[in-house]
Amino acid sequence: MDHAAFDDRVRRSLPSRLAGGLFFGGSFDPPHLGHARLPDAVFERLGYESEDLVYAPAARSPHKSGAPTPPHHRVAMLRLVLPRGRNSWIWTEELDRAVSEPGEPSYWAKTWAKVIDSFTGDRPRFLIGADQAVSMHRWFSYETIWRDAVVMLRDDQDDAGRLIGTMEQTEAWSADELEQWRSMIVRVPMIDASSTRVREALRAPATRENPIAGLDDRVHSYILEHGLYTG
Repeated sequence: MDHAAFDDRVRRSLPSRLAGGLFFGGSFDPPHLGHARLPDAVFERLGYESEDLVYAPAARSPHKSGAPTPPHHRVAMLRLVLPRGRNSWIWTEELDRAVSEPGEPSYWAKTWAKVIDSFTGDRPRFLIGADQAVSMHRWFSYETIWRDAVVMLRDDQDDAGRLIGTMEQTEAWSADELEQWRSMIVRVPMIDASSTRVREALRAPATRENPIAGLDDRVHSYILEHGLYTG
């Protein structure tokens, strides 16, 4: 399916020149309110104003088992919740790459190399959660990308020191690297949203059609219309 057929908020390629931006990768299966709202909090904390917000859905995460929902559905759902107050769009690089590399997981390091090659201004950053920071040392070619991460730590979670302590226990990072990680942490509001919990609610006949915490009504309607997450 031609993902770009939706409109100019879904793009196959990066613009030839980008001055700055935040990238958000993930399965978005389905996208929830945290995916839509947390980047805005990061923009505010970092003082970003005109930078782009780019979502990059994965074809198949190397960190998750099982096949995700078909790409065209995830793109369509994600498009419904794109923040309207800024220049946000979807980049289908990993979905399109899966066509030429069938069976290959969506390695973020490959995606990020393309991003770095395209930027001419301030170096871009990408968003991850605290759990992804803890497991970063297991990512493919993590040593080439980790310094560009922004770690979203929810206000309801323990302080940054506890996160750094957990990362220290992996023995993957030097003391200087852990201090750099500390500087990459941004506190964000707690939003009661989880793709796993949303899928569980959708799969249960008793809750499938009821309002689901963290799920945008428009996405919920799309899911019901297309019969997704039934099994």
